[in-house]
Amino acid sequence: MPKFKLALFDLDGTLTTERSAWEYIHRRLGVWEGQAEKFQQAYLRCEISYDDFCLLDAAVWKGMKVSTVKAILREIPLQPGFRELISYLRGKGVGLGIISSGLSFLSERFREEFGFDYVVANDLEADDGLLTGGIRIKVHYDQKAEWVEDARRKFGLEKEEVFAVGDSSGDILMFQACGFSIAFNCHSPQLESMASICSPSKDLRHLIPILTPYLGPPG
Repeated sequence: MPKFKLALFDLDGTLTTERSAWEYIHRRLGVWEGQAEKFQQAYLRCEISYDDFCLLDAAVWKGMKVSTVKAILREIPLQPGFRELISYLRGKGVGLGIISSGLSFLSERFREEFGFDYVVANDLEADDGLLTGGIRIKVHYDQKAEWVEDARRKFGLEKEEVFAVGDSSGDILMFQACGFSIAFNCHSPQLESMASICSPSKDLRHLIPILTPYLGPPG
């Protein structure tokens, strides 16, 4: 039975309670309904590419202070049980990573505040503390496998030593690239069908008993 050495998490809806940090910011600014939501609908109808979708979203925030965006993102609650699960994994010597098609302003918080070892997300471009309306897209919604491979190379790990936790169809390739996978609070039947284990819970500490056979009991 493999002993996991690295945990890779989706971010939005997995480690936080909001399914989309992008949408959360739009709603806080009052530009979702009748405006930014149209970009999402166009993407889902395959009328625009993912890159165009992200660029249109980012353009809405042109001229905003970076500090304002970061403050809004800090409002997003962590999932219940987050600290307990992270403490358990740290105690077992498991590295922590995030692969997110969300925003690096949020993922970097997890590196800085909680000591995550590996984080990758999409960068809003800024100049002199203000958003330019541009974005550097690193992680496409449904193309996370390449970042799993990148993390494995950096830590020198085999596929069987890495497990993933996610909640949406965007995590399918991430799951396929890992040796073990947990669909957490999932809203994608397709992801659930291919996950090693499904947890309908909204509390991350409930993943500890799932991991105990592989890592040992807490304490």
